[in-house]
Amino acid sequence: MFDILEPLILGFSAGVILSFGFGSVFFALIQTSLEHGYRAGVKISLGVVFGDLIMVAIAYYGTTLLPQIPNFATYSRVFGSILLIILGIAQFRESKPPTKIKDFKLARFFYFFGKGFLLNVINPVNFISWVILSGTLKGYKYNHFEEIIFFGTCILMIFVVESLVAYFAHRIKDRLNTHTMRIIKMITGVVFIGVGLKLVYDIL
Repeated sequence: MFDILEPLILGFSAGVILSFGFGSVFFALIQTSLEHGYRAGVKISLGVVFGDLIMVAIAYYGTTLLPQIPNFATYSRVFGSILLIILGIAQFRESKPPTKIKDFKLARFFYFFGKGFLLNVINPVNFISWVILSGTLKGYKYNHFEEIIFFGTCILMIFVVESLVAYFAHRIKDRLNTHTMRIIKMITGVVFIGVGLKLVYDIL
């Protein structure tokens, strides 16, 4: 009989904490939900969770899953920094998904899903967090089933909390005036650019 209560509680706590990282993903989630509705925010959350699943697999099984490309980490950071800076600058303009994306549900899904996925995986802090969490978990000497319970609960809570953030952000939309929403977009842009510049600084 497996004792799953402890990994459930720890996974629940870790998932809630990781959900409130207040990084690029968090602000993108709020801004997208305000502009395009909570369903768009949920799609971003799904992209984030998919990225988390990949990072958990790499953190758990080791870096052998990473492609053996010379300077792969550097290339990843350069790509991530460029993408974040571009997305940050875009927040200072009136930007909406292209009309064609609006017209096709599948394209719209991958638009927001991909945004959540990329914002999650290009930030090395997220991967480091999973590596630290995976290393800490080994100290509890859980068996394989209990580790699955922990990571499964953790990722589920990330999705639930971020979906709730998206929902409530959309709910308060009518109470926000245009100026307030503009400020939120600008804050999001500053966060994106700041994280992007930090990635550049780490490379130099």
